[in-house]
Amino acid sequence: MLKSLVQSALFSGLFLLHSVTYANPERIKLGMSVALSGPASHIGIQLKGGHQLYFDYANQHVLDDKMTLDLLVLDDGYEPNRTVDNTHYLLQHHKIHALIGNMGTPTTHAIKEILKRHQLPLLMPYTGANFLYQSPQFPTFALRASYLEEAEEQVKYLVEELGHKKIALFIQADEFGLTLEQSHRQALRDKGIEPVVIARFRRNTNDVARALTQILLTDTTAIAMIGTYEPLAAFINQAHRAGFRGTYTSVSFVSSTALFENIIIPAQVMVTEVLPNPTTCTGQICTLYRKLSKDKKRVISYPAFEGFVNAYIFIAALKHCDVKSFSTCIVPAIRKERETNPIIKALFKQQKSHTAYPVYRSYLKY
Repeated sequence: MLKSLVQSALFSGLFLLHSVTYANPERIKLGMSVALSGPASHIGIQLKGGHQLYFDYANQHVLDDKMTLDLLVLDDGYEPNRTVDNTHYLLQHHKIHALIGNMGTPTTHAIKEILKRHQLPLLMPYTGANFLYQSPQFPTFALRASYLEEAEEQVKYLVEELGHKKIALFIQADEFGLTLEQSHRQALRDKGIEPVVIARFRRNTNDVARALTQILLTDTTAIAMIGTYEPLAAFINQAHRAGFRGTYTSVSFVSSTALFENIIIPAQVMVTEVLPNPTTCTGQICTLYRKLSKDKKRVISYPAFEGFVNAYIFIAALKHCDVKSFSTCIVPAIRKERETNPIIKALFKQQKSHTAYPVYRSYLKY
């Protein structure tokens, strides 16, 4: 009979989200490094919560008595050096079998060599960084569309649908920004367009005044933005006060719900998303997510939903693997579930797309 013990503990900055114990179980330890503090914590807290929501449900209703699953979460504040420290700690002190749901491009890029050296699986990180789709030399599975695919959808919206040709880039000055700069440049170049100007701001700050001045000195009519919701909302609010009335886009990492809530002026914004709208989508995953969120009094959001879907797919794949073969088994098993599981396939078929991972949209309009 299943005997489940769900724990929440805080010890030296480490959150043990849940642990299921059985008589003689095989133990799988998952690690996660996300921002639980600092300006990007809104995303990290929801990602953690989404994973926890489904894992707790799975403990009670899905898992059998053959396996124990631990999820250990550390706060990196969306700073790469802390992600490196967290990863070393999780490997050395907790002997984790994989990372799941790690958040951010600069933070993920910083641990590439660790992942290669240990052949540590990186499962469904919260980033569409291009290097994850280009033979990364460590086991990985990306659930979401790439940032290039998100950039192409934004350029389609701005150029083909709205007719903009004077497009600026407002970019976080780090690996995340560089990845999206390359993706947007490529997508614009395919339409015969170059950015009017590229303006940058520092990660984890709202210091956007200089970048705004750079853009306002040009004839820009639309701005593709790359960053977290606080600096992007600050930029849009300040740009409106300065007289700019153009169109904005942003990628899914921003957390569209938080961005829209913090824009206090009329604005036209489109955010690309990697999952259907969790408040309106159909199918078993969507229905279960909304029910559990309501039962647990959790806010429904894209980041939390992504964490929930990550956990759902992981649990579905876990039946194909055991502890001994886990590092080589889990990525092919997740891929198999993504391609063949009818419930998961139904989630991603709610929009017609020429790619395996469709790109969706959220809007804020005048």
